Amino acid sequence: MAKLNLDKKILYLAKRYYNTTDLSTLKPFQIDKIINWATNTNPETQARQKGRKYSGNTYKKLGKIFN
Repeated sequence: MAKLNLDKKILYLAKRYYNTTDLSTLKPFQIDKIINWATNTNPETQARQKGRKYSGNTYKKLGKIFN
């Protein structure tokens, strides 16, 4: 079900921004843009994972409150 919705969204975006539903005519950077828009991800930040929920300053403030 989710794959079908994603396919429809990719084709919709291709038609809207590049006036084609034939993805083979698009250049690689155009396909990358459409996929990023459809999946709502950014490949530069997707691989990075934050190890902490809060910044270091927040942990210092919480430490002062609870200690």
